[in-house]
Amino acid sequence: MTPTPQTQTGGAPASSFESELIAAGKDPVVAAELERRIQIIERDELHDESRQPFSAREMTVYVAVSVVAVVIGALVVVL
Repeated sequence: MTPTPQTQTGGAPASSFESELIAAGKDPVVAAELERRIQIIERDELHDESRQPFSAREMTVYVAVSVVAVVIGALVVVL
C-alpha cells in the first residue's frame, strides 16, 4: 500500500522551501510531501557520524590520495 501524503492542516503557513516549489509549479500536496520527507531524513541523519563533514585531517588525507593517484596516472600515460 502507498502511504497517504500528509499535508499541513489548519492553514498553517508553508515553509519557504515548500512555497518555492509551489511557485515553480509543483502541486501543493507534492511540495508538502517532499518537505515532510526531507525533514525526516534530516532528523534521522543529524547525528549519524558518516554524514558529518570531513575533519581537517580527513580532508588532507583525501587530497593527498587524490594527488598521488593523479601523479601515478600521469606517469602511466607518459611512460
